[in-house]
Amino acid sequence: MMDARTNQAGLDEIARTLTLDRRRPISDQIYDVLRHSIVTLRLMPGASISESSLCKLTGASRTPVRAALQRLTEEGLIDVFPQQGSFVSLISLRSIRDSHFIRCALESAILRAAAKTWTPKHSAGAREVLRLQDEAISLGELDRFHEEDEHFHRLFAVYADLEGVLATVLANKARLTRFYRLFGKPTRLPAVPAEHRAIVDALDANDAELAVRRLEDHLNKIFDMLRQLPEAYQPYLTD
Repeated sequence: MMDARTNQAGLDEIARTLTLDRRRPISDQIYDVLRHSIVTLRLMPGASISESSLCKLTGASRTPVRAALQRLTEEGLIDVFPQQGSFVSLISLRSIRDSHFIRCALESAILRAAAKTWTPKHSAGAREVLRLQDEAISLGELDRFHEEDEHFHRLFAVYADLEGVLATVLANKARLTRFYRLFGKPTRLPAVPAEHRAIVDALDANDAELAVRRLEDHLNKIFDMLRQLPEAYQPYLTD
């Protein structure tokens, strides 16, 4: 599925970036760094995840490592096969469609709620995130671009006082982000802040339904990508 050098590079990065803080639950920290490595494709679909290797890399015992892997399995980011081991999940096309449906439904509802209490201060906050996203594009900072993208979508839940819904949105977005990172084209990046800006423009104009339509058009761009999947990446996919 992927060569051993690529897999090892991802594991080496985990070792470099994870410094355990004994004041926080160890399993949470291992979960965070593994999830980030999977979503950002440091660990590609199909990569082997060895419990013993993770214990050596992190200096943690098997119990917190196993707990972290269990959480990632429940999120659909890791598959466990008896007698074979744990592997980063392939990107499921069915899961992509399901996750998109859930995300679109929830974010549309959140946006409608945010529109009811929209203020110039909210608009300024959203536009500052868009400025940072434009800046990330100009500097070629892909990770930062995706972080600001998530920040932008997160803002509406904050403004609508619906942050409790975010966990469900972000769990589904994680599956979609892997797909975007693997198949997205660089030429697509500048269009993303422009589409975000159009949503904010509609909110500023007090037109909630136009904002929702623009959000849905923005999110539905994934179907264009699904229709144009490169043959070379088929090994990373499953139905």
